[in-house]
Amino acid sequence: MKAHPKGCGKFSNTAAGFCFCEDDEFQTTIATPKGCGTEPVMCEKACLKPIVGKKMPMCLPSEKLQMQQCSAPGTFVLPSRALSLLITELVKANGAPIRAKLPSGSRRALRTDFVLHGRRMSREAVKEIKRRVSLFLNTLPAYPAAGNTFDGRGIAMVGGNDAKYQASYYIAIHAIRRSGCTLPIQLWFPENEGPDCEHVEDLREMGGTSHSFADLAPGAATNRGAAMDNRFMYKIMALMFSSFQEVLLMDSDNIVLADPTTLFSSDEYEEKGSILWMDFWRGSSAPDLHVVMGENTRVNHTHESGQMLLNKRRTWEALCLAAFMNVHREIFYPLTVNYMGLGDKELISTAFLHLQKPYGMEQRGPDHVGVRVHDRTGTLGNTMLQHDMDGVPMFLHANLGKPTVSVPAEKQNYVRRWQVSNGHGLDLPRVINNAAGVGDFEMWYYETLKKHR
Repeated sequence: MKAHPKGCGKFSNTAAGFCFCEDDEFQTTIATPKGCGTEPVMCEKACLKPIVGKKMPMCLPSEKLQMQQCSAPGTFVLPSRALSLLITELVKANGAPIRAKLPSGSRRALRTDFVLHGRRMSREAVKEIKRRVSLFLNTLPAYPAAGNTFDGRGIAMVGGNDAKYQASYYIAIHAIRRSGCTLPIQLWFPENEGPDCEHVEDLREMGGTSHSFADLAPGAATNRGAAMDNRFMYKIMALMFSSFQEVLLMDSDNIVLADPTTLFSSDEYEEKGSILWMDFWRGSSAPDLHVVMGENTRVNHTHESGQMLLNKRRTWEALCLAAFMNVHREIFYPLTVNYMGLGDKELISTAFLHLQKPYGMEQRGPDHVGVRVHDRTGTLGNTMLQHDMDGVPMFLHANLGKPTVSVPAEKQNYVRRWQVSNGHGLDLPRVINNAAGVGDFEMWYYETLKKHR
């Protein structure tokens, strides 16, 4: 909030469809979902008809968890010797920074986007990037022998010790187990961001193990080929270096409705060894990407990286190439996507397309889920609803407004976040409940947050 509702004539910043009005030790007052969203609204208008929620009692100082990374032996599962040797080979193949410059102008903002201004890379820069891609593909290590490094099926996630990450991955793991899924879960943490000892045990009880990116490559902080100094880099690393041969990568704010194990037996996955999901946006890659990586990398849609399913043995070359582009992010992030999602989200699809290897796709695209709007048309979205290969809702990716432990003490004060969608309209709650096999999935969500806060 930059402006308080009592500041007359001022605008309020809003997020996830809720307008904040008042807050004290005992209760929180928010506006009804009327005109609230990602654009500014007048504070006085938004808070004319408030909802008052009684707060949960505050924890006593002695009860508050000290979120310090657990230092007990065995906190993190260490990579195998075979995996460590493989990482060493990959670091060597990644090589030094690519000596090529992109056109001036950041792709993070519309007005400065070098693509918008028609700027292109020099011939020398294009030639150097193409040379480095070719060199990497000629030197990347082969997929390890069966069972030597990667084996079995499982789920990989990236966590963190910030409250927004903790609440997210706890809800995500509880949802996985609620669905009946018994796949092992590996939760990966950035250096010095691991869970405390109590959380480590909680994760173990739920069939999850803790892993640290810091253990993948000793000296990573000083080794350009292995350093992970950007949060966008983590997901592909967790996908690649989890111990599973077949791995479902999920964002920590992604909530499953039904058992995702069924994806592994779908026709699309069995045929192609992979499944990717679409994002909302049209393709936004730079023209230079298609010069560097081939004209076939041009697609008219983008990909959502909240969930990805890959069989490493069958997709190893593409996965390695995506990891190479991830390491050289200063080149490939701006080339593959712009301000609609600058980061790693298009790297795996670009790698498949460059290698001319087909990959599995869920063809329906995401549904836009959020709260009802009373004074203008449309849905104020906070979540992406993605489907399985049969079109049944499976993932609620809460990409706006992450799960939070700040829930009201009484469920009648809870403002439902999944009220309506573009695809299902006001029938959405019934659709979600049917997919999850429960009478009220969002109340399960609320009660779980309340119980484990």
